[in-house]
Amino acid sequence: MLGSPSAPLARQARLLSRTLREVKKERRMTSIEIALKMGVALRTYQDFEKGKGDFDLSKIRRFAKATRSDAIGIVLAVMYGNPRIAIITMRSKFLMTGWLGFIELWRALGDRLHLIPATQILLALRKVAEHLRDYLDRRAASMEVWLETSLDELYEDPKDGEED
Repeated sequence: MLGSPSAPLARQARLLSRTLREVKKERRMTSIEIALKMGVALRTYQDFEKGKGDFDLSKIRRFAKATRSDAIGIVLAVMYGNPRIAIITMRSKFLMTGWLGFIELWRALGDRLHLIPATQILLALRKVAEHLRDYLDRRAASMEVWLETSLDELYEDPKDGEED
């Protein structure tokens, strides 16, 4: 027996609700703030946050805009049962940026895009990962150097440069 036909929808509603609440908490926003920014009544937002009603992509987009999060991250969080996806992609808009990159690629290559094998896409993404890892390593190193230099200057004895 496969169970209730509504069970998968109820699970999605719970996941959406959990994801929306986690984004709201991470952004430190109130329901009223989000409802105002979404342009909906507070009760409408509260029902949406509780997962009531249809899985409404328009509301998800408006929620993402209101909370400065990633709409695709929210959808994938529900699809794959992991609200952390929405949190991880929230600041950088990683998945929305990826979507924009896909659109640019599609414009550049047209329908030939379907001729690219998955292995080539994976290789390209691995190069992107390597580039981003290098960027993060350089960023961390420069922050550490800056902090170390700044602390040295802060703790420098003002008398060190003076002669007796």
